[in-house]
Amino acid sequence: MLAAVLILLLAGLPYKIDRRRDVIESEEIHAPVTICVLSDVHCRPFGRAQSRIKKIVDEENPDFIVIPGDLFDTGRRYETSFDLIRALEGRTVYFTSGNHDNYLPEMDSFRERMRQMGVHVLENASERFNEDIVIAGLSDSGREPAMYAEDVNELAEYGCFRILVSHRPNHIELYKKVDYPLIICGHVHGGQWRIPFTHKGLYGPQQGIFPKYSEGIHDLCGQQMYISRGLASADGRIPRLFNNPEIGFITLKPKENHQNENASGRKNS
Repeated sequence: MLAAVLILLLAGLPYKIDRRRDVIESEEIHAPVTICVLSDVHCRPFGRAQSRIKKIVDEENPDFIVIPGDLFDTGRRYETSFDLIRALEGRTVYFTSGNHDNYLPEMDSFRERMRQMGVHVLENASERFNEDIVIAGLSDSGREPAMYAEDVNELAEYGCFRILVSHRPNHIELYKKVDYPLIICGHVHGGQWRIPFTHKGLYGPQQGIFPKYSEGIHDLCGQQMYISRGLASADGRIPRLFNNPEIGFITLKPKENHQNENASGRKNS
């Protein structure tokens, strides 16, 4: 019996990095754009100088990368996370802080260092990626959001596809009220331990046992909330089980009927 339990546990330990791919269509998107989501690194190494992550990113070649928090963690080797930033050199990277980042007294200096390394640090601020897309970052403020929906809406300009990057997926009531078609989160680590052959996690912070929001895309009154299972665990003493590290790829595409209308318009012009 004990041997069977040990075999089951060993089988559940993470051995590879999963690639999750999703597609979202929008009339505000005029040409396909692929986003890479690297969440919850927690200063953990994935190969020498983060080579395993770099290999996957290079193979998929996304248009830009989003880091929705917990890149850093207390009591860890911080250079491990800066190794990841160096591995992504030459790519467009957006970072928004998570709770473990904001626990660090050094975090302000880390933000400045990331900026010097070319990272777009979005803390209650936004930037345009291109004519179609604007990205806003909501800095982690704890268990409860520190901003009202109207203030979050004012972070980014209108007239384009608006993306909100916010570490915690449990601020559901806020997300239902904001005007962002896509919200990108992390934080839950897929429930840390996952029930085999299901998409059910065991526990989520601020959600409890069997959290509803632990991975994938969820529709919130028209907004699509994307939750990354992330790459690492916050506590090295509690391994991920049946829950491989995950790198997400979201492709934004024109709606097919909208694309056909544009093509017809070009043909007739």
